[in-house]
Amino acid sequence: MNRINWTGIYFLILAVMSANAVAGLSAKEIMIKNEDARKASEIQSSAVITTGGGGGVERVKQFTWWRKLTADKVRYNTMTRFHSPAEVRGEGILFLEHENDQNDVMMYLPAFKKIRRVESQQQSGSFMGSEFSYADIATPHVEDYKYSLIKEMTCPGLKLKCTVVESTPATDAVKERTGYTKTLSWVRDDNFMSVAAEFYGTEGTLIKKMTAGEITEVDPVQHKWMALHLKIENLKSGRFTVLQFSDVLVNKGIADSIFTQQYLSRVP
Repeated sequence: MNRINWTGIYFLILAVMSANAVAGLSAKEIMIKNEDARKASEIQSSAVITTGGGGGVERVKQFTWWRKLTADKVRYNTMTRFHSPAEVRGEGILFLEHENDQNDVMMYLPAFKKIRRVESQQQSGSFMGSEFSYADIATPHVEDYKYSLIKEMTCPGLKLKCTVVESTPATDAVKERTGYTKTLSWVRDDNFMSVAAEFYGTEGTLIKKMTAGEITEVDPVQHKWMALHLKIENLKSGRFTVLQFSDVLVNKGIADSIFTQQYLSRVP
């Protein structure tokens, strides 16, 4: 009696469903679905950010992270509060996203009892000494970029199909804020989440690579996803940063007062 290869059948069905999901979609339509897949209304999480490599000292920071959709249901407000090590305890970063890429980024430094604004031209700089920039941490939005389809291929490290999409800044303001002239994203065909990305600098050279893992459906009701493990590598310095999320809570009720300068300057 022949045994049925259910695993093979499952992957065949998944492949057919994935192919049907992306068939005929433009690059922009794929990225619209990518943004929608990530658009949980509210997220609260613990996180650890670890930076090392390049011959430098490894540094580990722990923080709590809140993110909530604004009234326009497109942009987010995000608060990050650091807990350890001791030298960063109480520091906070507030992201307020606005139309036309006019985002406010503010940092609170308890040692100086002062809120410092991170100007747009500084947002391509290092986020808390990591290889992520402030722009990397912010939420990318479809209308900020123009898109091209590059190719279909197997997702890096996965037995799934990906579509590679090229994104270029739609305005000089986006280019200045991010510091990138283009980004290549490997987008899964089944759930439209990005599993890898390459970032190109102002001279058109590849400067960073990012991989996304532990992609989890954090909101099964609305089918919203989140990558719980992100790693970014700086190809020039050899440094890397790993961002690991845990204890994720979705749509449990986050007060708007968290996303204010008053809360930012409140030391826990």
